[in-house]
Amino acid sequence: FNQCNQTSSNSNFLYLLFSPSTLNMSDPYNLARSILQKIACTLSATGSLMIASQVLQKKKNRVKLQQIILLAISFCDFVSSSAWIFTDFLMPPKGNQQSCDAQGFLLQFGNSSNMMLMVSLQVQYILVIKYGWSDRKINKLKPYFLILPLGFGALTATVSLVLKLFNPAYWDCWLMPYPADCTSTYEIKHGMSDLEESNCVRGDNAFIFQWAFFFAPLWAATVICFVVMYKMTKSVEEAEKKTARYSGKSNRNVQSKRRQSIQAINSEGRLTLTEVESTGQSGQIELVLTKRVKMQCIMYALGFVVVWGFKTIARLIQLFGGTVPPVFFPLAAFFLGSQGLWNALIYFRPKYSTLNEDHWW
Repeated sequence: FNQCNQTSSNSNFLYLLFSPSTLNMSDPYNLARSILQKIACTLSATGSLMIASQVLQKKKNRVKLQQIILLAISFCDFVSSSAWIFTDFLMPPKGNQQSCDAQGFLLQFGNSSNMMLMVSLQVQYILVIKYGWSDRKINKLKPYFLILPLGFGALTATVSLVLKLFNPAYWDCWLMPYPADCTSTYEIKHGMSDLEESNCVRGDNAFIFQWAFFFAPLWAATVICFVVMYKMTKSVEEAEKKTARYSGKSNRNVQSKRRQSIQAINSEGRLTLTEVESTGQSGQIELVLTKRVKMQCIMYALGFVVVWGFKTIARLIQLFGGTVPPVFFPLAAFFLGSQGLWNALIYFRPKYSTLNEDHWW
């Protein structure tokens, strides 16, 4: 009987999310957006919970900075995904201003913290791999890697709430003026309107805060991630070439007895020193390690770019006075809601890799 009730409750929940009264059946693009967004966010939240479970259940993961950063990223993504799943109920007319403020706060906190934490993750990679920082040394920077990104998200979300910036946007409540076509104080001061004062009921100068609180940090984070990934990839490739030259020496008497130290990657994605016989096998190992590091890091960076790509392109089109194609809205909604799914696929990929099934990244 309880099982039947649970099944019935699950069916009612799914019907509530995908019922005709919830979805806008008159606009095909908005209909596609609503369905794709709910599917992506559900998978994303599930992926974030899987990563969190993996980190929390192992003691060695709970003390590693890289794993803690991934745990924080998963938490922020779960917050954002949950807010997007119920967006049709939180936005007016079904929701009210209080529910709109709540969704806007959660999205601003979750998304802005997430992108700053991604920068922390990439910087942590390069400090350990390129510069050989020990766990003890890098753990001293733990407050900067965690508190600063989370603090940025909490601060910008709180300021936005106080300034009444959270209003209905395209498919969620975020930093928007209300009404959407109102004239801001900035426009009046710069002679863009004949009005003497702003006619915005809420969210005056919201577009300025969009840039200050989100788009500028987002694009800066994207550039930083690519720079870090490039430098780290080059560093590992240089190590590969150096090891290949060293292992290729022709002194057989030395080669047969000598043991050399090469860089190997442990389960936390760190490079550590491991001794192997210098019979050419070291060059092969280094090649494998280089490819593994490069692929894993590039995938984290690309996952981040893909998730925010459509929204960034749409914003650029608007900046240059163009019209955003309607198909961008369902695509942007789907990819924005899938961050946790991408992270989970990248996080668990090495477990099933033919190179080394025992390593976790």
